[in-house]
Amino acid sequence: MNILGRKSITRLARSIITNARDFVYPPLCILCDNPLSKNDPWFCDACIDKLNANASGRNACPRCSQDRARHACACHLVWDHPYERVYSLFDFDETVQAVAHQVKYRGKKSLAFHVGKRYARLVPPEFLEGIDAAVAIPLHFRRKMKRGYNQAEYLAKGVLAGHGNSIPYLGKALKRTRHTRTQTKLDREQREKNLKGAFGLNPGGADAVRGKNLMLVDDVVTTGATTAHCTRILLEEGALSVRVLSLARD
Repeated sequence: MNILGRKSITRLARSIITNARDFVYPPLCILCDNPLSKNDPWFCDACIDKLNANASGRNACPRCSQDRARHACACHLVWDHPYERVYSLFDFDETVQAVAHQVKYRGKKSLAFHVGKRYARLVPPEFLEGIDAAVAIPLHFRRKMKRGYNQAEYLAKGVLAGHGNSIPYLGKALKRTRHTRTQTKLDREQREKNLKGAFGLNPGGADAVRGKNLMLVDDVVTTGATTAHCTRILLEEGALSVRVLSLARD
């Protein structure tokens, strides 16, 4: 038997084993342990429906992306943020929280890319119009070493892939200069204090961002303190403008 014949038999055997395993132990949804959808490698049909309902049911402010059915905003009266606007794919509900938890704490970096790519279609064309490059909120190197990846980076790359990679990704422009405690349980004032001096640019970062309209990507936007700090640095170093894209708005 020639080599090609052996390879064909090997592939067939692997396919049979995989199909048998999936029949006995069907792959399960990452969020609820129900059988996966035939159209998605991570979610079941019910969880896909929940995500779709979340996205389609939002009455989001076009400036801050808060769901106006849940939170009142005054963006039509005053805008005191350094970034131009925020667009979030979802509201932060239980399903999206479960996605974020899997991505941040369960090592599912491929899930971040998948969600970004699958739901890139939700980003309005006018939001991306004129964007020259994308930047992700960075992790401190110790946290990145512990986690193994930056979830915002994989989300950004997924969204960019969903739009044909027509926008370049600047992976080494922005850096976190010191470790900060988690922002989850801090109020606005505590977040500002916690973030002071926490970000900067890598060598060559100023040249990379100067004269560009940037899209800054984060996983969850709550008060906007982190994105505001990073935006100010980017603008101070010569970026023309910054828009913020996130997985969710809390």
